[in-house]
Amino acid sequence: MQKRKIILASKSPRRKKLLEQIGLEFEICQSNFDEDSVILADPIELAKFLALKKAEAVAKNYDDAIIIGADTFTILENKFIGKPKDKDEARIILKNFSGREHKVITGLAIIDTASGQVIKETGQAVIKFRNLDEREIEDYIATGEPLDAAGAYNMNDHGAALVESISGDYYTVVGLPLSKLYVELRKLGAI
Repeated sequence: MQKRKIILASKSPRRKKLLEQIGLEFEICQSNFDEDSVILADPIELAKFLALKKAEAVAKNYDDAIIIGADTFTILENKFIGKPKDKDEARIILKNFSGREHKVITGLAIIDTASGQVIKETGQAVIKFRNLDEREIEDYIATGEPLDAAGAYNMNDHGAALVESISGDYYTVVGLPLSKLYVELRKLGAI
């Protein structure tokens, strides 16, 4: 039995599905924090910072709730790769990932608005893509998926066929380090 009101500070359908997967009852309140205004060189600190700012933007609306914020991005050769702006950018990203490894980091922030307690975590994984040919890239772009995902792919849908291997936390790549989240929610007495 769930003990506390839980709010997901994200409109991500993947994060929503992950919370449902572990049986949480929750509400969604999209954060209005402008993540494009932040520049930090350290990817782990950036992920935690953005997750926290998203959670804080929503937390101010609740007196007694657990707020979950998250932010996911990919890194290739020390460069941050976000969601592509258009099909051309998606094509470039996918060509760059072809046959290579990149890192995925998801920052997680949990705020207990009743106690003021704040928890910040990250999940990480290294993904290796298969060698992709032009047709595969074009076919994948035609699905529309690349335009709605950091790194221009969604590993739990059509993008799964692009991945040769993964090392680390699978759920981080999907958008939420689920095991870490679950453990922290238990510690807070939220579930």
